[in-house]
Amino acid sequence: MILIENEIVFVSTPKCASISIHSALEKTNLKIEPTFIVPTNNEIIGGLKFPDFINNNDYFSKIKIHGHISISEIYTFLNQKVNTIVIKRDFFKRFISCFHYLFGWWIPTAYGIYYTPNVITNEFIYKHFTDEVIDIILQLPYSKHRIVEFHKKLKNLLIKPLIENYSSNYNKSILLNNLVTDDMYTNFTVILSQEHWKSGYKPTYEFDINELYKLENFISEKYNEPIRIEKENQTNYKKIGINIIEDQKLKDWVWNKFEKQYHIKKIF
Repeated sequence: MILIENEIVFVSTPKCASISIHSALEKTNLKIEPTFIVPTNNEIIGGLKFPDFINNNDYFSKIKIHGHISISEIYTFLNQKVNTIVIKRDFFKRFISCFHYLFGWWIPTAYGIYYTPNVITNEFIYKHFTDEVIDIILQLPYSKHRIVEFHKKLKNLLIKPLIENYSSNYNKSILLNNLVTDDMYTNFTVILSQEHWKSGYKPTYEFDINELYKLENFISEKYNEPIRIEKENQTNYKKIGINIIEDQKLKDWVWNKFEKQYHIKKIF
């Protein structure tokens, strides 16, 4: 999503150090440009709007919006194929991080939800991430003409039960009434596999999230420009009232629901 010196693109995969790298690039003297159309207001597709907290950050000055688009979408925007940089991460660790980001920060911040401590467990995932919910999330990037419809369904299937059964809010009825007419965008697509963001293309360069020093060295040597990637946007799991256990059952569930489809060899 960030074009560096007109020749190579950093592909911003959610929860793969994307904000850390974006922030680090902002602090260099490198020329960086977005590979997407920066909205002039907070409106997304179909009349949905970013929550206010998305536009109120002090991280960035050159590229104000931190977005996530696939390699295919980047090629389409640039009207050419270019070299790409991707960060890879253990799929299960990444899912846990995405879940906490979405349900521990984005949704409660956007809707003013306060959780009853430790009621959101693995059972919440098994109960509410039904095949219908997962199918809608998988369709989101390819059905932008239905984004409002899909968001209404996901809010009814995921956010409504959060308010009804997992929150400690005294104003639940007000929150539920507001949900009916709400036009706020929720970034459900972060939970998609990191393979989705590659969109079938092999990245030119791929670095492990635990070895970001290699990316620092690569950029420094290629452009003779020092860069330091600091840890940004880390989630403090203990503070958000979520108690997800990282066990083999959940790992297998994540693999089967979100990852397996990208690793099955197709026979024609």
